[in-house]
Amino acid sequence: MKKLKKLCFFTFLIVSVVLAGCQNNKSNAVEDGTLTIWSTWMTPSPTVKSYEESPFHQNLEKESGVKLKWQFPTEGSDWSQAFNLMLSEKQLPDLIYYGWMGVADKYINEGAIRDLTKDIEEKAPNYWKFLNEHPEFDRAMKTDDGKYYMFGFFREQPYQASYMGPMIRQDWLEEQNLSMPENIADWTKTIEIFHEKYGAQLTFQTGWRMSPGFAGAFDAHGSFDTRYFIDKNGQVQLAQAQPEWRNYMAWFNDLYKKNLIDPDFATIDDQGVKTKASQDKTGATIMNAGTLLAMNTDATTNETGAEWVGAPYPNQADGTKSASIFTEDLYNAQGIAISTSLPEEELDEAFKFLDWAYTEEGMQYWNFGKEGESWEMVDGQPTFTDLITENKLGKDEAIALYTGNWLSGQGVQLSRFIEQRLDEPSFNASNSWSDGQEEAIDSIFPAAVSMTSEERKEASNLENTINTYVKEHALKFVTGEESLDKFDDFVKELNNQGLERLLEIRQAAYERYLKR
Repeated sequence: MKKLKKLCFFTFLIVSVVLAGCQNNKSNAVEDGTLTIWSTWMTPSPTVKSYEESPFHQNLEKESGVKLKWQFPTEGSDWSQAFNLMLSEKQLPDLIYYGWMGVADKYINEGAIRDLTKDIEEKAPNYWKFLNEHPEFDRAMKTDDGKYYMFGFFREQPYQASYMGPMIRQDWLEEQNLSMPENIADWTKTIEIFHEKYGAQLTFQTGWRMSPGFAGAFDAHGSFDTRYFIDKNGQVQLAQAQPEWRNYMAWFNDLYKKNLIDPDFATIDDQGVKTKASQDKTGATIMNAGTLLAMNTDATTNETGAEWVGAPYPNQADGTKSASIFTEDLYNAQGIAISTSLPEEELDEAFKFLDWAYTEEGMQYWNFGKEGESWEMVDGQPTFTDLITENKLGKDEAIALYTGNWLSGQGVQLSRFIEQRLDEPSFNASNSWSDGQEEAIDSIFPAAVSMTSEERKEASNLENTINTYVKEHALKFVTGEESLDKFDDFVKELNNQGLERLLEIRQAAYERYLKR
């Protein structure tokens, strides 16, 4: 009996120690006031081994005055799986950077992240001021029932959200005495001549690069992947169910029959497009400004003479602007939330760090790095030093090493940063692509729209079937495997698969968003 009591005592002692350790284990064993932060973005440059060797991450601690321990998903891992695995831990990181938009209410209700509403005005005055000055951003940063849930990432100027569009070989245009194409008839003629003279074809990948692609020239709003838009009456519609989309597919089908479309279009990826560009197998495509820069850099290095420039989205046949261009909301779906694992007494430190990004000092650091090192003030403008512009790693890699908002980060991505990151052709391309953006942006289905858990479940089931059906038939319409005479049957089948119900769900969610 004594042995049994002694065994029970030691068992109790061990369990007590373990439990005490768990209770004292502040967010993954950091006890010295350091905040842990888990992020899918903001990873260190691959030129360093870890964030401890990253100039941006280390200087961020010094400049903000807050100690940080960074955690990132394993390289090459699926971010959604990594996120779910992280959420399964009993002790969450203090700060979590993720795509909360549209699903924040779920994670607040489940007790994973904090509702920031009662603290945000007092503890984050700079962020609060910023949201009040930008009502469209304020609406996006809260749930349908008015709960603030994250510190967002925003773009300063509209053109920054139109960073993708048509690209064309300027040197070929000049050699063939062609003007920059303005409408779809011009594009067709140019593609035909490029094929005749150079053996080149229109090359593109069918994913988000072609969303909407050239659709706006036909008053359509999507290409191969399902795309929802807001029509002129404020109603949510599916682009692929509209007669204008049928006309768009008919144009593609005509090009395909004439061998003017790259036969690999259904499977090619970004690297494949760049490879074909370097081999003079394409003289027209749709990609982003960063790719345009890379393709011109490659052409200069290899002395091929290729000169890629951005081309405006083609006008409609009657001369009016394209009905739909690639543009995003000026806010990102990702941002930093505060987890419920953060002790109440350390909440002020978290707010201090997050709010700092919306100060002038913080914005400059996130965009340009440390003053006197990677940038200095020249004629009243933050200007990158030779450490960035003449770095042996290359300018883009140096930007990734020393700054934070080069892709997606925190606070506001400043226009001045974009001006310096891109070369002149790439910067001009972004401005060209954004022409007509004010009209097109009104048709975007906002990323900040959120559904209830019941709506999400029902919509997800419907979308899984509809998305596959749309993509398969879009490809068939282009290749002629499916006749466009059967377009009405295609739409009928979409409705049989629940499209009308899906649009009802999205419409209800959109109207709640407008009432925030």
